[in-house]
Amino acid sequence: MYNKELGIIGTGKIGSALLKRLISTNTIDRNKIVAYDIDENKRAKLSEEYKVEYAESNKELARSSKYILIAVIPQVIDTVLKEIGPIITNEQVIISIAAGVSFKHINKVINPTVGLIRIMTNTPALIGAAATAIAHNENIKDYQLEFVKGIFKAVGMVVELEERHLDAVTGLSGSGPAYIFIIIEALADGGVKMGLPRATALKLAAQTLLGSAKLLLETNIHPAALKDMVATPGGTTITAIHELESAKLRATLIRAVEAATLKSKSLNSAKTNNSQE
Repeated sequence: MYNKELGIIGTGKIGSALLKRLISTNTIDRNKIVAYDIDENKRAKLSEEYKVEYAESNKELARSSKYILIAVIPQVIDTVLKEIGPIITNEQVIISIAAGVSFKHINKVINPTVGLIRIMTNTPALIGAAATAIAHNENIKDYQLEFVKGIFKAVGMVVELEERHLDAVTGLSGSGPAYIFIIIEALADGGVKMGLPRATALKLAAQTLLGSAKLLLETNIHPAALKDMVATPGGTTITAIHELESAKLRATLIRAVEAATLKSKSLNSAKTNNSQE
């Protein structure tokens, strides 16, 4: 019935990153993918670059695709849902990456018997290093879940969670790259203050973050233990750690995750309330 495995609505940063990685890793045959973007110039450019079929509308895409990935911002998703809602059947799966848009909200337009999956990923998807959390409703079958996991494994790591945890994922890893970029910039600034060339300081800071993260993920050693491996008695590291603790860096990062999580929750509440007015 459906001649395309995957339809992608919206080819912004995340949508185009997924498209690129799915094709380059041969996760899905490009002939089994169709995409749509409201920007005609973007459609033409990406169609030429990735040699994938582009639909003429969201409705056309929905009629042809077994799995429909909605990769648009939260402010736009209602428009998309209203366009495709009457077309969607129980044989299809809706995948949404719109932050803070709950299953309950989606089901105001999409039949509650349809399989729904929510995704929270982040911008390192652009280089295949994303952190992605996935939640699904009760209508999703095991093979459908594995298919969608496979899509997002093409751009990084994937964890499965209940929907109630997705706001916290937004606060931690969804917004997290911005926190890390500030930390990298600040470390580089410290190097520059101490006389290092700017370009060198940035490379050293970024590689230090990258190497430290890989060390933790590959050894599965608790970060406190890894920290103690570096902090020798009376040395430079423990002296620097004292400064970080005095400045309450740890508490500030915790509050940042909390603030972003609460903001995500409030956006969902506002959308739900507005749709009821």
